[in-house]
Amino acid sequence: MKKQLVTFLSVAASVAWCAKPEVIPELREWVDGAGTYTLSEQTRVVIPETASEALARYAQTFAEELKRPCVRENRSHLKTLTFRAEKARKGDIVLQVKPGSMKHAEGYTLTAGADGITITAPTEIGAFWGTRTVLQVFAGQQGTFPGGTATDWPDYPVRGFMFDCGRKPFTLTTLRQIVDICSYYKLNDLQLHLSDNYIWLHNYPGVKTAEDVLKLEPSAGGFRLESNHKGLTSTDISYTKAQFKELVAEAAAKGVKIVPELDVPGHALALVRIRPDLMYKGSVGNKHDLERAAMLDLTNPKTFPFVASIFDEYIDEQVFPSDVVHIGTDEYYGDSESYRKFADEMLKHIRAKGKTPRLWGSLSHKRGKTPVTSEGVQMNIWSLGWQNPREALKAGYDIINILDVYTYVVPNGRNNIGGYGDDLDTKFLYEKWNPAFFGNQSVDPNDPKLLGGAWAMWNDNSFLTDPGLTGRDLLPRIRRNCATIAQKTWNREPSARSYANFLSVLEANGSPVCMALPQWEKTFTVTRKGNQPMKLASGDETDIWAVSPVDGKVGFRREGAQYTFDYTLPEGREVALTFRVTPRQVELWVDGRPQGGKPRRQFYPDACKFFTLPKPE
Repeated sequence: MKKQLVTFLSVAASVAWCAKPEVIPELREWVDGAGTYTLSEQTRVVIPETASEALARYAQTFAEELKRPCVRENRSHLKTLTFRAEKARKGDIVLQVKPGSMKHAEGYTLTAGADGITITAPTEIGAFWGTRTVLQVFAGQQGTFPGGTATDWPDYPVRGFMFDCGRKPFTLTTLRQIVDICSYYKLNDLQLHLSDNYIWLHNYPGVKTAEDVLKLEPSAGGFRLESNHKGLTSTDISYTKAQFKELVAEAAAKGVKIVPELDVPGHALALVRIRPDLMYKGSVGNKHDLERAAMLDLTNPKTFPFVASIFDEYIDEQVFPSDVVHIGTDEYYGDSESYRKFADEMLKHIRAKGKTPRLWGSLSHKRGKTPVTSEGVQMNIWSLGWQNPREALKAGYDIINILDVYTYVVPNGRNNIGGYGDDLDTKFLYEKWNPAFFGNQSVDPNDPKLLGGAWAMWNDNSFLTDPGLTGRDLLPRIRRNCATIAQKTWNREPSARSYANFLSVLEANGSPVCMALPQWEKTFTVTRKGNQPMKLASGDETDIWAVSPVDGKVGFRREGAQYTFDYTLPEGREVALTFRVTPRQVELWVDGRPQGGKPRRQFYPDACKFFTLPKPE
């Protein structure tokens, strides 16, 4: 009996047009053809009977996505079936792999007409990228696709986004939304920065020594994964090993490789907290001495085995199944020779585990005699002060352009743009930047060791300086920035399409996730009995409390932090609690009247300015 891989879709209005389809990244080549393809109830996603399981997974992902609101009509009521067939029939969308059909491994050819759409590629992932084009065109053109043939391929194998969920906690919902955005724009590399700590440790009240830092609340040093090392895992938000494995698998089915990063030997407060004997004891130069609390002592013979054991735990248990693992190594202020020795040992250790190691480039700043292996090593070029890209290439490293002055974002809610600003200068990036551009240290764009480029969202503004922006707040800029970097890493040449037109295409083609900030209202009728915490509703992003576990007041939890209103429920009397949520504020109404004032965060409430609250569901 034949296995089936099919999706049936509702009818969309037919639009007669023959222009080149507008997608992001822009199609490289397009030849007009006859007719217009229109989705119908008979539409099927079909793969050959002999197709690989990899192509079957991609086809199933595509079939599910075609039901999403991003194609303009909510098709969630329709069933998704599977279908393998020897021959296509009228109206099918066919995915097929033909090795050698083009020289670009991730390239594809897409042919569309009134009778169907066929995507042909030399690899499964190439065929999947073709489905991204179909999704966007369907979204922008009401379920139609013009007759013609597209031939498309990327310039670089690494097209990425680096997301810091180590300092500031984010839910699995946010991470899944980011995966969907990356996939939609053919970004294939999502580096998750899973451990880090607050930067400005000297600003904590009452903290005078590095030893004092270790006494701060655990969230000051984030480590987001479940661990066998007692006390290492964050207590606000963390991901179990099973959850992270599932996330990696879900991302892989959408063409996105998750590159996990555990940052060592600096930015390592979480590790030092459980092993204070391994705290760095030397000078930090012109930095604040409190930085030692977040740095490991690389002269201690116990440090490397301890760090290696943490990476081994995740690699050996297949929590890190991807072929690339990031070891951190940025902004370490200890001596160069011990740093270089540690970096060399870690890179070789990860490589011996069968993985490709990646690190933050720092060897131009950390000069010394100790050699650091480069064979099969990927290096993020993030700061010209720490790493000269030309030196890295000469030494044999594969490099990725993620230069801070152009591609770093540190959200603050103030709308300033540029390196380390609230948002990227996407106009500059779209018109001037490409992965070979490093200012006065630019490199040959055709160098095979230039793997590509990425952008980074650093959530330095956390703890004492957290303005309250949630993952939901950040999604619009994540989408725009991912789309921009996708365009420039897929095709490094300047586009004939203007930046204004690029933005219009971005909006016209929709989004795989909801961009709207939450706006809702819900009333709970409740009677308080005693002083035990009382939860009214819960979800991955939000909990609602009638009696908060923090102080007994009415409040809510979002992204691991508790917030309360200045209102306590009376005991033994029925009360109607209404939560009114707008994109920037949460109000509490009691029996039809406002109460409780502005919600306050449990820790450092004065820094919080934004109160987006996703509905608990």
